[in-house]
Amino acid sequence: MAEAANLTELAQGFAGEEAIDEFGRALAASRPLAVVGLRASAGLATQFAYFAAKVHPDIRLLASSGSLIEDQIEQCYAAGGRTMLVFMMPLYPRETLKAIELARNTGMKIALVADAGFTDHEGIADYLLTPRVDSRLVFDSHAAASALVSVLLDSMCTNMNGAAQKRLDAIDRSSKRRKVFAN
Repeated sequence: MAEAANLTELAQGFAGEEAIDEFGRALAASRPLAVVGLRASAGLATQFAYFAAKVHPDIRLLASSGSLIEDQIEQCYAAGGRTMLVFMMPLYPRETLKAIELARNTGMKIALVADAGFTDHEGIADYLLTPRVDSRLVFDSHAAASALVSVLLDSMCTNMNGAAQKRLDAIDRSSKRRKVFAN
């Protein structure tokens, strides 16, 4: 029941759609686009990166921590990346906050998807979306954040001025030629 309420709240939050469109423009414009999700957020980041790589020319999934992610952030910026999409669900890993700080200090903008319970986002996010998490289960449910991934992908594609559809069509033709799928 809580997840249904979380999804309803998320859908109602799209009424203005300005925040989603801002996210989409920032994600579409960043080449490369760094996508971060550590620990419990790794699945959301991987989901976004998998589909985004089908339409965006340079997606970089940063799923390591420590000095490796620091190297990757600096390499992303040096290659022209100006936005880092960050998924940060509870318990809010310090390593994620450190990655955000480094990216900001490097000159990148932060597009942050953090659950509504995270209130310490002042000054760390240029773009912010806060889907709710259901914490009443043994492990948190990120159903609203997972739905938001699809919405962000759609917004990014919309802001790519037709390039996303051309890339999807090319991938579809290639997959059919190579018989990637059973049907």
